[in-house]
Amino acid sequence: VELFPWRIDIPHEEVQFPSAKHEIPPSEAPKLAATLNDLQAALQKYGAYAQVTLFVAGHTDTVSDAKYNQALSERRARSIARWFRNNGIKSPIKFAGFGESQLAVETKDGVDEARNRRAEYIIAVDPPTMGGAGVSWKKL
Repeated sequence: VELFPWRIDIPHEEVQFPSAKHEIPPSEAPKLAATLNDLQAALQKYGAYAQVTLFVAGHTDTVSDAKYNQALSERRARSIARWFRNNGIKSPIKFAGFGESQLAVETKDGVDEARNRRAEYIIAVDPPTMGGAGVSWKKL
C-alpha cells in the first residue's frame, strides 16, 4: 500500500479585498456563500471516512513589502475562515498566510496583480505542505 498526502482543492470565485484591508466587504459575501454548499458537501462526504480539516491559505500581490504582505495574507485567510465558521462550517478550520511567496502570476515588486490576491480552500486530512515550505497553520 502506498500512502500519499490527500487533499481536495475547492474551486471558487475570489473575494476582492480593498487594498491593504482584510475585512470582507458585504458585496463580496455572495462569493463565499456560493462556495459554502460545495465546502459543506465535500466535508460531509470525505468526513465520513476520516477526520478532515478545511485549510484556508491566503496570498497577496507584490504591492508593499514582503513582511507586510505576509501579515496581510494571514489576516485575510483568517477573515475568510471566520466567515465559513460563522456560516455553518462545523469541521476544524485552520488558516495560514503566504504573502507574496507563491505568486500565481510572476511579477516584479510593487505590481498590482489581482490574480495573485487569492485564497485557496483545501480539504485535507493532513496539513498541506504548500510547495514544501514550513507552514504554520493556525487553528481558528
